[in-house]
Amino acid sequence: MKLVRPCISTALLLAGVAHAYDIRAYCKTVSEAAGGSYVIEEECRKQEALARANLARNPPAARIEKYCEEVGSVIGGSYAIKEECVKQETHSRGRLQ
Repeated sequence: MKLVRPCISTALLLAGVAHAYDIRAYCKTVSEAAGGSYVIEEECRKQEALARANLARNPPAARIEKYCEEVGSVIGGSYAIKEECVKQETHSRGRLQ
């Protein structure tokens, strides 16, 4: 019997991550903006994958998820930007309570 692994986007949705960003496309764009550096593209991919994993492990509150999903999308689909947004929003929410 062969086990079928779900695709990344399905796994992310099940883990509570609202949108599956295209890390390769995003990091290619970042690299090209910096002159086409392979080093920048590689580090970008590492950072994006780590941020994606962190968001899946620690899903934010619904209101923060909705807002930061938009922030991450506007920049071109960045988990790292979304993760930073989540951190900042979570800290601000805590200070306001």
